[in-house]
Amino acid sequence: MHTLISRFPKLAKRVGLCALSCFLLCVPALAAQPTVQQTSEYEAADETSRVKLLITLSKSGQHGLAADLLQRYPLQGRHAADRTLYIEGLVLKAEGDLTGAAKKFRAALAHDPKLTLVRADLAQTLVELQQDDSATHHLELLAADAPTEQDAAGIRSFIDRIDERSPLKFSAFLSLAPSTNVNNGSGHTTVYSPVFGGDLTIDEDSRKKSGIGAAVGGSVGFTKRLGNDFLFVAAGSAEARIYDDSTFNSYTLSQSAEIRYMFERGYLGLGAVASQALDNGEFDLSYISHGPRLSSRFNLTARDRLTASTTFEWRDYASNAVSNGTAWISDVAWTHALDSSFNVTISAGFDDVEAQSAMISYETRSAGFSTYKELPWGFTINAAGEVRFTEFDALNVVAGVVREDTRLIGGLTLTKRDLNILGFAPAVNYTYVNNGSNISLYDYDSHSVDFRLTKDF
Repeated sequence: MHTLISRFPKLAKRVGLCALSCFLLCVPALAAQPTVQQTSEYEAADETSRVKLLITLSKSGQHGLAADLLQRYPLQGRHAADRTLYIEGLVLKAEGDLTGAAKKFRAALAHDPKLTLVRADLAQTLVELQQDDSATHHLELLAADAPTEQDAAGIRSFIDRIDERSPLKFSAFLSLAPSTNVNNGSGHTTVYSPVFGGDLTIDEDSRKKSGIGAAVGGSVGFTKRLGNDFLFVAAGSAEARIYDDSTFNSYTLSQSAEIRYMFERGYLGLGAVASQALDNGEFDLSYISHGPRLSSRFNLTARDRLTASTTFEWRDYASNAVSNGTAWISDVAWTHALDSSFNVTISAGFDDVEAQSAMISYETRSAGFSTYKELPWGFTINAAGEVRFTEFDALNVVAGVVREDTRLIGGLTLTKRDLNILGFAPAVNYTYVNNGSNISLYDYDSHSVDFRLTKDF
């Protein structure tokens, strides 16, 4: 495990260890000034011994002495800046300035996100500041980099205790909504139809574009421990997309609730989901869906996590009865942590949507890959890609073929994690979708940019 201490070469000289021990034993409690002998011993110590000493002093109630030594004898070398920030943070924390300490720790991690000792102290400080979402984010990264599964389980248990003290969690966002039309961005003006003997013109209303709009949404989550083995989890979210032309406005709601059986390496969940979509009725896209869901998480090792879920839904469209039917949606994902600042996820999925009309019933198989990586200069990058293969059940009577789509989805999110705005970090997301179809009406590209604030930093 790469920690701040591992950035300091291990003490190779027994003399250095003896000098360090002697220094600690001889320094009076809470002393702000070292004696002449102590100063001489400190000056003779190598950089690694000095850093070990400063950390120990800062955490043992002698932070005043640590601050004095750090000021009088600035650290040197390639890692001096990170080491200095960390020790300054420890001193501020000992003085009771938790906000200042967190800022110092974040600054050190902004330069080198692999400093897990700094991340551990940051997480603990955030817990004391009751910034639980951000604390949990760092604790989950630490659990993924734990040396053993037992250590990881201990961190996850601590996360559970944090959740218990803050059962309600809220989030919200406001962003730009991409320009679209009823064909999700298709620029085609005609579609070929062998049934009708040639090209059919797509009317102006169907080609009309929305222009850039605004998207606003939020979510709330609730957790409640039910004895030692069970956890109740509920969540709800809402999103609205608003355009100058209300024809394109849309509103979506979703809810979920489940009981999870908790065991040492993960959980098994059983619950239900529901969602609603509303528009102005012109496109007949309003619907209600509901159904049961099974979910699970299994920690294979400290660094490897497997998650899976399957949902069965009944779907009821308000003004489009041929779309009514059922959907079975399943997915599985494996996440591997390379260290506390870098993990990768491989995913796969299968959807089976059955509508009253076989022409709009389909099966989709998907595969995806994503990464989370904290970079120097305080940037975090989330990159994701997915490919989805969809085959419909019956002949499209207009196009004269069975519709087949290949959709490519790519996303990139950049977060400035050392820029703290009232407990949030700014993030920008870009998403690109290319839908290739053997029916030109459904052949399109789309781009979207999303600005938001996040607590996962």
